[in-house]
Amino acid sequence: MLPLFIVDNLPNSGSLEIDGDEAKHAISSLRIKNGELISVTDGKGGRADAQVISVTGKTFVVELNNYQQEPSSQIKLTVVQALTKGDRARETIELLTEAGVDQIIPWSAQRCVGQWKDDALEKWRVWSKEATKQSRRSWIPEISEIQTTIDIVKRVKDSELSLIFHETGEKKLSQVLSEKSPSSLLLIIGPEGGISETELEAFKLAGAIEVSMGKPVFRSAHAGAAALAAVQTGLKVW
Repeated sequence: MLPLFIVDNLPNSGSLEIDGDEAKHAISSLRIKNGELISVTDGKGGRADAQVISVTGKTFVVELNNYQQEPSSQIKLTVVQALTKGDRARETIELLTEAGVDQIIPWSAQRCVGQWKDDALEKWRVWSKEATKQSRRSWIPEISEIQTTIDIVKRVKDSELSLIFHETGEKKLSQVLSEKSPSSLLLIIGPEGGISETELEAFKLAGAIEVSMGKPVFRSAHAGAAALAAVQTGLKVW
């Protein structure tokens, strides 16, 4: 599979000069050369094949071919992700991106150990962009500002279908999905310490459905990716 590079603006034909971090990575790490084939995306669905036609010290130029605008997901998948421990935050975002999430909402839950620092949003967006390249996606997931439980309750009320992934869930995920055909879906993933009873009750009163994915309990950092995989399989996206 061709290596993927992300640019801010992608024309549908002609040549394109790539600079900045993308060029630095291509030239210094990948040792890119004239004639090589790559893929280019704007992270908003635009994508094209490209052939390298010149390389300088800090930039390289490609000729674009086979441009296409890939449609967004048939079902918008939003994950409300409780803050994970600092050393697992990057892993969390990478896994969610690779698993097909469309939007990530950071959640400051009652039992969160992780903290939301001033540079956290920028870091989450950088990690998501890098994971988009690794997984060859044409859409970079949207990442919102940190949200409180009250904020999440409002989102649940406005959501077409909201699912709380919790070990005490009485309904199987497969059972719930067999009865639904949503165009958008909100998945709530709690922290390592678990969703509190107060939070759980608030979400359920707002209309969220508590579901389980079997007996094994996932780490918070891994649960979202597993939930996305199960949902996309259950809804026949995969």
